[in-house]
Amino acid sequence: MQLRKNLNLYLSGIVVFTLTLLLLSTAFVLDESLGNRVAKIFWFYKVIIVAGIACIPLAWKRPFRFSLLDLLVLLYAGYTLFNDHYTGSITPTRTGLFILIIVTYFIFRQLTTFAPLGFTHTALLLSGAIEAIWGLAQLYGFTPSQHSRFELTGSFFNPGPYSGFLVAILPLALYYTLTACRIARILSGVILVLLLLVLPATLSRGAWLAAIAGCGIILGNYFHLYKRLKFLFQKHRLASFIATICIFLLVTGTLIGIYQLKKESADGRRLIWKVSSTLVASHPATGVGFGHFAGAYGEAQAAYFSATERPAGEELVADAPETAFNEFVQITTEIGIIGLLLFLTIIIGAFKAARHSNSKAATGMVGSLAAFLVFACFSYPFNVLPLLVLFTLLLAQCTPMQPGSRWLSGIFYTFLFLPVYFLATGQQEREQAYKRWKSEQIYFNMQIFERTVDNYKKLYPLLKDQPAFLFEYGQCLSRTGQPEASNLILEEAARLSADPMIRNIMGKNYQTMKQYPQAESAFLKASHMVPNRLYPLYLLAKMYHESGQTDKAIATARLLLEKAPKVPSSATEEMKRDMQKLIRDTLHLTNYFKIECDNVEDKNTIEI
Repeated sequence: MQLRKNLNLYLSGIVVFTLTLLLLSTAFVLDESLGNRVAKIFWFYKVIIVAGIACIPLAWKRPFRFSLLDLLVLLYAGYTLFNDHYTGSITPTRTGLFILIIVTYFIFRQLTTFAPLGFTHTALLLSGAIEAIWGLAQLYGFTPSQHSRFELTGSFFNPGPYSGFLVAILPLALYYTLTACRIARILSGVILVLLLLVLPATLSRGAWLAAIAGCGIILGNYFHLYKRLKFLFQKHRLASFIATICIFLLVTGTLIGIYQLKKESADGRRLIWKVSSTLVASHPATGVGFGHFAGAYGEAQAAYFSATERPAGEELVADAPETAFNEFVQITTEIGIIGLLLFLTIIIGAFKAARHSNSKAATGMVGSLAAFLVFACFSYPFNVLPLLVLFTLLLAQCTPMQPGSRWLSGIFYTFLFLPVYFLATGQQEREQAYKRWKSEQIYFNMQIFERTVDNYKKLYPLLKDQPAFLFEYGQCLSRTGQPEASNLILEEAARLSADPMIRNIMGKNYQTMKQYPQAESAFLKASHMVPNRLYPLYLLAKMYHESGQTDKAIATARLLLEKAPKVPSSATEEMKRDMQKLIRDTLHLTNYFKIECDNVEDKNTIEI
């Protein structure tokens, strides 16, 4: 009887381990014909179908009771989708992935109910070990990086998301290294060492702070530091007070050192949060729309720098970000304060549920979740699909396992499979569209626009919510003599992206159509969106010169010459030489006409 029970337990565990690892394997997928991010998305579509189908019989066999946290997750999802519909800001790909991530949370809820947490934790630790070994191989030159500028990216597109994935698993590895049985402790210790070898090399300050926070929770709980510190403070008040001051100074010095390590990057993020606050102030309740942060941010930053003269340091660090580099700021910006409060309620509920859980691994889960959330304060993990999958797993494990109604659980998972069926199946056409776009980019980069414009037109219905595609399609239309159609496409891109180049191309289209006031507006907006870039001013001066506005042309050219480019290059030097020539030619022409006019006046005087 006991043998049969153990056999059922391990068979259940193997199923849970396999399905968990299958969903986490989204991080490992690479496909050059699709690109790093997109390849992971289409793999996720495939594996969630398998996991969704598997969960239906599992729910009938071992149902779970719905908790308050589950209801809060459904409430948050419902509010986000309703807000999407209310503001008219639905982006099909992003909204569809959001729905599937909610489904993934409930898949993990079922998996963590069906077998002990040790099986899902084994899948987590194994995925962390794979990524750590991948990173070490890149550091030693055995495998290529996924980014030309960074040698360490793991299976991700840059070190930021990679470090976030590792740091969320680090506290769990530390927990099992301290508390597990001998064999598990050794294996966890090996994984812990691998993670610690790679994390410092990512140079991610947010990940370092997250590691300190997550591991601090594990160590504090294991060594009962709170009780010991409380006892020491009561017994040695003066010494404890001096030690507290020393620790405070040490922490402050460490934070200053971390800030100085990449000062420009930190200042850039501070500017992003500052500008984002203006968006929250203008859209406090509903936000700017789910998936519309970048487009709204570009408009807000343009308004920020055009309103009054700003410090030179802010102008220098300004950029065109896709995300807020703080998920709490981005949630507030996109779906409003109500959305943020709902999300914070979910987080608080998760920590409370884990605290009251009878699970021995509750501390490990809390440490990993805390590390993930600290990292989310400095990066964009909710905009990277594998990190979102990881977050849903950490969140789902916080609720203790309780048996529930078989009928309720079975029916719920049957209906839960419907969005999986409609959103994840039939993605072959979109996948092929991405592959065709990738191949067409070869001709686009070769500037063979006549060939690509018709193919981009065919791809538009499937890729119209991708700002990079819209920008390229708009350029193709512009270069093939269709400026009006180009601007219609670029307007769609501008609603999804903060890239000032979109406005530059729009301005050139208006200039081609001799609509100089609209061209001026587009170039000025591009200049204010990222004020350290010289190209918008260069185009503006050229437009003024073409339209006969010589005074404005000279003033703009001089403004460009006074600006120091963020990254000096041969292109910026060439622009400055062109502006010097424009000033010389314009002044020479003006003086020539003045002399001619004076000669005419003298001649008329003599004749009189």
